[in-house]
Amino acid sequence: MIVVSMRAQRAGTTDPLLRGAYSLILNVLVSSGLGIGFWIAAARLFSAAAVGRDAALVAAMTAVSTVCALNLSSAVLRFLPVTRMSPARVVAGAYAMTAVVSALGASAFVLLAPRVSSAYAFLSRDHALAVLWGLAVLAWGVFALQDAVLTALRRAPWVPVENGLFGVLKLAALPVLLWLGSAHAVFIGWMIPMILLLVPVNWAIFRRFIPARSLSADARSPVQQLGWRGLRRFMAADYAAMIFLQAGTTLLPALVLALVGGRRGAYFYMPFALVGAFDAVFSQALTALTVEAAMTPERLPALVRLTVRRLGWLLALGVLVLVAGAPLVLLPFGAQYVHGGSAVLMLLALASPGRAIIALFGAICRVRARMAALLALQAALFALIAGLTVLLARREGLAGVGLAWLIAHGLGAAAVSPALRAYVRPGRLRARRLREQPS
Repeated sequence: MIVVSMRAQRAGTTDPLLRGAYSLILNVLVSSGLGIGFWIAAARLFSAAAVGRDAALVAAMTAVSTVCALNLSSAVLRFLPVTRMSPARVVAGAYAMTAVVSALGASAFVLLAPRVSSAYAFLSRDHALAVLWGLAVLAWGVFALQDAVLTALRRAPWVPVENGLFGVLKLAALPVLLWLGSAHAVFIGWMIPMILLLVPVNWAIFRRFIPARSLSADARSPVQQLGWRGLRRFMAADYAAMIFLQAGTTLLPALVLALVGGRRGAYFYMPFALVGAFDAVFSQALTALTVEAAMTPERLPALVRLTVRRLGWLLALGVLVLVAGAPLVLLPFGAQYVHGGSAVLMLLALASPGRAIIALFGAICRVRARMAALLALQAALFALIAGLTVLLARREGLAGVGLAWLIAHGLGAAAVSPALRAYVRPGRLRARRLREQPS
């Protein structure tokens, strides 16, 4: 983390892209480390039943919030850097829309979830907890969106600071709530720091960062670029693509559980979670590319080359460590995980370069407003992942699941690679623009 932070500081003298990218990489490392520490501390301080119940509340909160956020974070990253409307009004409007939809989604969940699953029956009995959980869904939507706002305002170095404080406060809250004898202490220990941090972070956003925002004289606003109808189509396609992406990643563990059983499903979930955290490093760094390319679209090829050159080594090194050291990586989870999960960890990690290529293509699609291509790609990936998993898991077990993941993302990366080459190489990009011009 120190190395990444030093790189981020040095990057500030060269290109804002690198400062933002390294800051967001640091954020993934800090958030993941403190998040793991939080659950380890919770497991040691509270009963397994209490942790399981509150973990279900946190998981449901993040899932409902993700769906109800309408993927506005992506729109904020793409359009806030160049909007000519009042940025304070744009941010406040995004917060308000997230809050309203989150309130509706949380209400529907509280009413329906206890009828669908007995695991959430306590929500129908404890009305105070149900209201508290609904408020947490609303707050989490704004909490997640403010990271995108900070990044879009070129304040990405504050993102790991904010989330680092969140992780530390969560950890500190657990022993205090244990001493107080609080019910649902794990969930409340997650919620209170989140709500506390909303106030100072958004004070800084509205009182310091937005007033200091600069806008190029030749920057084209979202409406100038796409028109109102095009802007609505952009957001709808981006949201649908996000749903397919989330469905592919959240459906897979449940599908594996149904196909191979609970014990072997556990041997899959740990490698899947590890590789997912690793993949988030590159995908989060690409949000900085979206911001900088939105502000200076003529630099897109140069920014893509800079991203690949500076972050490609990190991706390659991480894949090498996960593949060559799979047994050692899984050893802290126990010998049974080493035996049952090493092969699938290797296969999942080998798919990471393909996932990085697809994420890079997605960033370019957002900058170039080619959302139909991104939506088609994510829909095809979802179908491939689901279909290949069912086909191969029955024949090859967990290795078949890993192979399905690798094949699906390999095919997706191969499909978009020609388009990436056209955007990255200036000569090909000019030729492509000439072909796209009407005769």
